[in-house]
Amino acid sequence: MLRLTPPIGAVALCEYRLNDPEGGVDLSVPLPPPGQRQQWEQWQDVCARIDRALRGAKGVLREPWLEFDHPFQDAPGVFFRLDHRRGPRQQGVLEARRQLLPSLTTTWLIPEPGGGDLGISHCGFFPGRPSHQQGRIRLNLTGPHQWSWLQKQASDLCTPGLHRLLNQASLCWSATLDWGGEGLDQLGFELFPAGRLQRGSAADAPEVQALLHTLAPWCPAAAIEHCRRRHHNWHQEVAPGHTEGFSHIKLSPHSDGTWSMKLYLLSHATG
Repeated sequence: MLRLTPPIGAVALCEYRLNDPEGGVDLSVPLPPPGQRQQWEQWQDVCARIDRALRGAKGVLREPWLEFDHPFQDAPGVFFRLDHRRGPRQQGVLEARRQLLPSLTTTWLIPEPGGGDLGISHCGFFPGRPSHQQGRIRLNLTGPHQWSWLQKQASDLCTPGLHRLLNQASLCWSATLDWGGEGLDQLGFELFPAGRLQRGSAADAPEVQALLHTLAPWCPAAAIEHCRRRHHNWHQEVAPGHTEGFSHIKLSPHSDGTWSMKLYLLSHATG
């Protein structure tokens, strides 16, 4: 991982598959400002495209992150936070797509239903994935009306049992999905400790333990412990000056009624 991705700076986010604890680990890192990109030469092109998107969106796009999917052979995915206070979200999404996937001619836009704000907090693009080459966009939702909208889009996945879990007091959540001309795909739910939506937590915090207790029937303790050991070993090798932390669990419902889970762990600089 160390040789195939940029150097770890202030923070890194590692993604472990709980149904395959020994499998490949994906890695996400924030893009440093231009003056702090030593050893980023291999990604000069995507960095330049991101910089142009940030300028062109005039503040609607913020905080770019790059996601490197194991085995790190494709172009990294790029995520932006969307700041609706600086302009329409559509403006930011279209500018990012124009820079990162310039050959696209599709015109469909992100959903903005009249029944309530979905709270689209992030947009993401995976230039190496065929579905994104054809125009799909990764979106994160945080709005209070998202569940009713998701039910209409994917009623087979948004079951009563899932709804009961999402309403547990030990957690808060945001949805993640791919959106395109044919609607919704790749639906997932990011489950954070209560009160920590899209924020990291200390690895041993009580609210993290409460979340893991709620999810115990679907997240085997042995798998979580195995992934944490892998993360600790990686952390000691790559970023020993960092602190280990917890981000969230991602739940992905499938059409056969099963759920799969991923564990997201942080490594961040102290001070």
